Amino acid sequence: MPYVSTSSFALALLLLSCMSAGCQDGRPRDPAAERSVEFTIPEAKAGEPYLRCLVMGDWGTGRADQKAVAAGMAKRQAAGGLDLVLTTGDNFYPTGVQSADDPLWEANFRGIYTDALRDLTWCPSLGNHDHLGKIEAQLDYAKRDPKWYLPARYHTFTRKLGDAQVQFFVLDTNPLHRGRDPQQLEWLREELSKSNARWRIVYGHHPLYSHSIRGFNRGLIAKLEPIFTRYSVDLYLAGHDHTLEMLKPVQGVNYVVSGGAAGADKAYEVSWTDESFYASTGGGFVVLRIGEGELVLEFVRTDGTTQYAHTIAKAPAKVH
Repeated sequence: MPYVSTSSFALALLLLSCMSAGCQDGRPRDPAAERSVEFTIPEAKAGEPYLRCLVMGDWGTGRADQKAVAAGMAKRQAAGGLDLVLTTGDNFYPTGVQSADDPLWEANFRGIYTDALRDLTWCPSLGNHDHLGKIEAQLDYAKRDPKWYLPARYHTFTRKLGDAQVQFFVLDTNPLHRGRDPQQLEWLREELSKSNARWRIVYGHHPLYSHSIRGFNRGLIAKLEPIFTRYSVDLYLAGHDHTLEMLKPVQGVNYVVSGGAAGADKAYEVSWTDESFYASTGGGFVVLRIGEGELVLEFVRTDGTTQYAHTIAKAPAKVH
């Protein structure tokens, strides 16, 4: 979602929705606060391997609300021991970075997150605001800081999970959103077709499904959904809309929006519909706990508390 909207129509829609929803101080109400959301978090099983990921998007403002969400992330890291940070893009507002020495690396990244969080491996994807700067700057920074893992605009990487694997497919959805880059789609088909990972997780900036003012992205649905479905993608993670959402599966694929890491001052209105398991605004992030038999998603608010959790079960692996 744009950091500062240049569309008067979109801005008018946002203001109108806020007025009708009874927003205070220009901030949208939180639909989750109006519902009693029942959930359970399965206990981690002793001795079993897990991979824990923090998923955050639309974050790099350098402002007070980003720092507040960062404090909540630090609480989760201290309590649970995270392994990776996955970003769903818009790493640097308002117009990306210009070089690996850009002051925004300190102002919006190193100066915001604790040493314990920065010591994790960060696996970013690129957002539309990142593309307003120089993408090569983020690639160049990765060459000097191995904790910023960005070998290419789009790429794949794996992590061991006992005898199994989790494979992540990182997209640059910006050209796809504009109807370009057919080579990236061919790459995704090829990499997914070769994958024998137990979990296949794709992430990028633009959501396919969302209930913010932008709605569904029909172009990306047409391009990506058939690929996700054909190759049994388990989960697609996105940002762009400054909300938290867990949508009901579409043809077996689970869709999540995690674009709240800049906090409440960049939050947008979101609707809770029959297609929603959960919808929230006002800032936050998502934590994944991936085990061999289940993937648990926690939707975490700015203060570090879980407001909703969802479990995706995986059938036992076949023994040949």
